[in-house]
Amino acid sequence: MTEKKTPEKVTIKAPKVITTKAPKVTAKSPKDGEFPELKNLSYKEMYNIVGKFLRKAIPIKGAKLQIIKGFSNRTATPKPPYVILQIIDENQLSTTETRYTDKHKILWARSEITMHMSFVGTGNVAALQMAKSFTVRFNDSWATEQFAQYSDIFFPLYSDDVKVEKFSINAEDQYDDSCSVTSYFEYHPEFGVCTDSGKEIIMDMNIADKE
Repeated sequence: MTEKKTPEKVTIKAPKVITTKAPKVTAKSPKDGEFPELKNLSYKEMYNIVGKFLRKAIPIKGAKLQIIKGFSNRTATPKPPYVILQIIDENQLSTTETRYTDKHKILWARSEITMHMSFVGTGNVAALQMAKSFTVRFNDSWATEQFAQYSDIFFPLYSDDVKVEKFSINAEDQYDDSCSVTSYFEYHPEFGVCTDSGKEIIMDMNIADKE
């Protein structure tokens, strides 16, 4: 009589499921604070630079030269001698040039600044004398040396001849000793924009699990 054998149990393991995360792609715009420092000047800063030059170019004894930076309404003028500065025009001289950083595109171009200057003098300090003292020094290479100490993007070009104001009446209905000069400057302002639409692509990749 043969002995019956019990059949062996066979177990089948289910395959291990490996899960992976889909890659995540995000676009990040640089923040405003991440822009590099750009070279530019406000009109007020230009007036300050020209004012420094005027005090060196017009030596005055026994009086203080007052400099008015731009016309203002309802503001009384000081006692002469004084100079009034007023920017009257700004024109681009060249096509835009470009330089790049890792995230930004920097644009800059040469511009011409036109500034009108009114000189008002006194009996001891004549307006024509002040204006001529300015134009002679401004149209000399000495002016370039002086402006180089103040800024590397604002340069003196030249000035027109002095114009004597024949009938200039002040707020007290008195004739002023006055004349004017129009001067020209070269200016190199910078403007920043983001490169490639200002997007930084970040890819978040996950490696699949291994047994």
